[in-house]
Amino acid sequence: MTTEAPRPGLWKARLAMGLRWAGTMGLLGYLASRMDWQALARSFAGMDFRFFAASIAVFSLAQVASAIRWRALARAQGFRDPFGPFVRWYAAGMFCNLALPSSVGGDVVRAWYLSRKGTGPVLARRQAAVASVLLDRATGLGVLIGVAGVAALAAPPGLPARVTAPVWMAVTAAACGLLAWPLISIIGRKVAPRFAPLLGGVDGVLRDPVLLATTTACSVVVQMSSIAQVALVGTGLGIDLPWAFYGCVVPLVSLLTLLPVSLNGMGLREAGYVGLLSPLGVSSAQSVALSLLGFAATSLVALAGLPVLLADGMPRRDEESMGGSDEPGTEAVGDHSGEGGAGQPASAA
Repeated sequence: MTTEAPRPGLWKARLAMGLRWAGTMGLLGYLASRMDWQALARSFAGMDFRFFAASIAVFSLAQVASAIRWRALARAQGFRDPFGPFVRWYAAGMFCNLALPSSVGGDVVRAWYLSRKGTGPVLARRQAAVASVLLDRATGLGVLIGVAGVAALAAPPGLPARVTAPVWMAVTAAACGLLAWPLISIIGRKVAPRFAPLLGGVDGVLRDPVLLATTTACSVVVQMSSIAQVALVGTGLGIDLPWAFYGCVVPLVSLLTLLPVSLNGMGLREAGYVGLLSPLGVSSAQSVALSLLGFAATSLVALAGLPVLLADGMPRRDEESMGGSDEPGTEAVGDHSGEGGAGQPASAA
């Protein structure tokens, strides 16, 4: 009788998950110990849910724009699926980001759905699908930082250094990365060839003015909608802040939740709003209510992905890494081998 050998790195994944659980419980416990629960209840009771409904509608718009952006990036990788499936797959990814204890679970699901389409070797399709999803993430992140910088410039007086300083740090880092990209791309291909499809995808976007303009415009719509969603919830709670302030705070909280110290940003999100809004005269109870109601709005929109998962299924365990292939070859996905990373050799995985 034989037993299945443990998967390589499984203990590391379990350790990381345990640390995230500990971080989440620690953050939530700290916030709970300092929370004025009566004030929090009053904040919820005073919420004008017309603004909550409007925030759901605005965030739904952001998901459509996100699907348009992803489809444009996927087409550059050789995929030719119509728009409808991208909306469905994006919704499925959103639901997985909500339901799974990892913020990248939805990305894996999206790449898996997309990789099942197209022609050519399995490995090439998987590389191209993963590259499209990562490019989608990277484009959104870059524009998120840019929107925060514009909001900081447009904000009326009164925005404290606690908010503006991290915004300008992020803008400076993003600008330096963009200027140094040609060198990063060259070095990255030599040092880490498995990332060549992604690096090639970034190069392809930067060299294609139409694709760059399309993805940037979609990202601006996405980020502005995300900011408006939170600002609408804040207005419903009676928080009197200029929307330009939200344009700085919301991106900073989004960046903060990328830190791998909690489950899906739980605890970090609430702490971020409390820390950034308190110098602006917003109470801790209002900040936590803003965070929880904003998360509730995104969660309700994400539930639309559940029927997609029930109908189309989830990746099998042997496919979750999006790696490996039972088909040799280096052909590109579809008929656009020169675009992005679709034409990268299988050894780049």
